[in-house]
Amino acid sequence: MADRPGLERDATGRRLAFLPAAVLGNGELLVTLSARGELERLFWPHVDRGRHGGELRLGLDRGGRVEWLDEEPFAWRQRYEPDALVLATMVEGTGVVVEDVVAPDEPTLVRRVRGAPDARLVVEARPELDGGVRHVAAWVEGAATVFYRRDVALALELRGADARAEVRDREGRGAMAHRPPVRATLGAAIGDGAELVIAFGRSPEEALERARAAPAWDDVAAARRAADTLRLERAGEPLLDGEHVRALHRRSVLVLAALCDRATGAVVAAPECDDDFLHSGGYGFVWARDLAFCALGLLAAGAGDLAAAALRWLVRAQSPDGSWLHRHWSDGSLAPSWGLRQIDETGLAVFTFERAWRALRDPDLDAELWPAARRAAEHLLDEVGADGLPRPSFDLWEQAEGRHAYSAAAVAGGLDAAAAFAERHEPARAAAYRAGAERVRAALDAELWSESDGRYLRARFDDGDLEEARLDSALLGLSWPFAAAPPGGERMRATVLAVERGLAAPGGGLLRHAGDTYAGGNEWLLASLWLALHRRQLGDETGWRRLVEHVAARRTGLDLLPEQVTEDGRPAWVLPLAWSHAFFVLAVRPEVGGP
Repeated sequence: MADRPGLERDATGRRLAFLPAAVLGNGELLVTLSARGELERLFWPHVDRGRHGGELRLGLDRGGRVEWLDEEPFAWRQRYEPDALVLATMVEGTGVVVEDVVAPDEPTLVRRVRGAPDARLVVEARPELDGGVRHVAAWVEGAATVFYRRDVALALELRGADARAEVRDREGRGAMAHRPPVRATLGAAIGDGAELVIAFGRSPEEALERARAAPAWDDVAAARRAADTLRLERAGEPLLDGEHVRALHRRSVLVLAALCDRATGAVVAAPECDDDFLHSGGYGFVWARDLAFCALGLLAAGAGDLAAAALRWLVRAQSPDGSWLHRHWSDGSLAPSWGLRQIDETGLAVFTFERAWRALRDPDLDAELWPAARRAAEHLLDEVGADGLPRPSFDLWEQAEGRHAYSAAAVAGGLDAAAAFAERHEPARAAAYRAGAERVRAALDAELWSESDGRYLRARFDDGDLEEARLDSALLGLSWPFAAAPPGGERMRATVLAVERGLAAPGGGLLRHAGDTYAGGNEWLLASLWLALHRRQLGDETGWRRLVEHVAARRTGLDLLPEQVTEDGRPAWVLPLAWSHAFFVLAVRPEVGGP
């Protein structure tokens, strides 16, 4: 199944290896769960690190026989509470409900199990801390167990009548353990509801203190609802009607907030699902491109606080030459790469800086961003070749090095934004930036318009590669957001028509580009939303609505959007993808900064 990784099962056989069903988080602790309610990965103290997983299973003990709640013949059904990151997993046919919530302000997850008053809850834990089981130690303190490895500690406290805990390793059972694999067993009577508190800390003492100080589930859930309600009150309502559109818009706002790192302002592309890079280069990283589009989505959602933090992250991650390289960790350090130079990221970053001014009108933030915008603009000018196109770099799909139409549009958009920026801060620079943008736009028509194809080409390659004419949904970027080609002009209309017809996916929507084989080469939801944004740009309400509703119909049962979907609309790869959710918000809210 290497060509369709979304169908693979993990070593347990109980869950999909690369497709979580749900996500919870607070900007410090990020949690993914399976469709059976199993905890899969816990990221702390940042949304990209460390990766803490292993096993943490729940079972019912009736008369000495344990039935694991994540095993067949049980069946499962899940739902988020409306307008909140509070998850319930119903174990059908048993009356048992597992409820999960992450506290809004602490690295604490509280799980409550209800519906089996005569049973005893059993918790089996074999955690991996920072991705491993070696050098993990544990001890028991009352009804709590704490695991620790260097400066990461994970405490589990079970609350319920007759609560008990023990640990064991390969040497046997006891009050302390350190020879891998280290495991713990906790048990308590369920009664009206047993609660498991999971808390992180930099030391065992800190983790235990947090676990013991955590309020009861009802109080944590109430705090979570209050925080999410406040976030959604600022988000506004979608421009299109329909409860499914409204629900997906609101869930998208909460998901984007969960993927923002509270300490650094970074936004990860997705919760990491491919830790060993078996099918991808990994997703738990920060791309300037993805972050910029997410910042635009956050601005459209009224989350100016998160957007401003993301833009400040860009300032810190900027390279000395004024560019933004391929991708980074949440702390701004350079991450593993297969294409360091991607000039579209630099153009989009400056474009987003300017849109933040239009949306927020914050003079202090604007002044803070200007030096980075100026350095980036000078770099963009240096990258424009004699013919007006930017020099070769990798495309936004990170597959080929060439002189790409989308990259050129991003450079033009970035220089236009820098010119507007300069008018506020250093007016003498504005003319040069504006002239640079005009040169790039003229080169798009002179160098990348093909009379024989009747549309724009995706790229020019130094060797005249036949792939220059390959249809690519990124051509939509010439229109939205950069307007590097007139959206209603004949050339753009012809290009969009070719993209819409030539990249039509079997189940509707759009493929990413012709000949795409990545993760099965399925429909990309963000490509469909990109086309929707172009339709709205033209004032085509019918086309805009049709595409938005097409994407909304492909959301999961928990209102999450993946990167790709199968012909029948099921997630095929990476869930939830921040870029998909950001584009959905942008597609249903007023244009950031006005038309």
